[in-house]
Amino acid sequence: MSFRYYRAAGAGAAVIAAVTLTACGTGTSAGTPASSATAATAPAAAAFNTADVSFTTSTLTLEGQAAALAGDVPAHTSTPELQQFAASIQAQAGDAQRMRAMMAGWHQPAPAPYSPGASLPAGMMGTGMMNAAGWAQISDEHGQAFDSRWLDAMISGYNAEIALCQHELASGASPQARALAGTMLAERQSQLARLRQWQSAGQHMGMMG
Repeated sequence: MSFRYYRAAGAGAAVIAAVTLTACGTGTSAGTPASSATAATAPAAAAFNTADVSFTTSTLTLEGQAAALAGDVPAHTSTPELQQFAASIQAQAGDAQRMRAMMAGWHQPAPAPYSPGASLPAGMMGTGMMNAAGWAQISDEHGQAFDSRWLDAMISGYNAEIALCQHELASGASPQARALAGTMLAERQSQLARLRQWQSAGQHMGMMG
């Protein structure tokens, strides 16, 4: 059987605009010095800026979508490559946990858990995210049709994540967020290369519709 794939959505290189590099934090207001005892016991505020918040917020949403897509694989395709790849995505749950912990340390609200087909967060449309119509369509597909659309969605999402990681490394202030972005960048680039290879080679990869 032929295995037709559609081209992935455009790269997410323009996912987010440049942001101010001014680090955010908490401190004592001028004219109201803290006592020496309070200053000695108060925990230091974590350094972060708007680039860090944008990175964690947007990446958490994209990671939630990837996990939801991975969860659909067993019921929609028997292609071994996709089954194995989807299973490996579950091992990335630690990335989301670390990002939520960082946002809690910054006293910033983390996005709500991802829900397939729900309204997209402000600014996320067109940045590797699937809309309700896309979810409805992929939910009705099986075999090769599902494989093709699934690869399109994952490639688009990983392009967006790579752009977010690159922006964080260039503009972020949080050492923890920058370190995570570096690790994720290498992982997503490797994963994206595999997905693109499957998309290009298709019927020669031994995939079963």
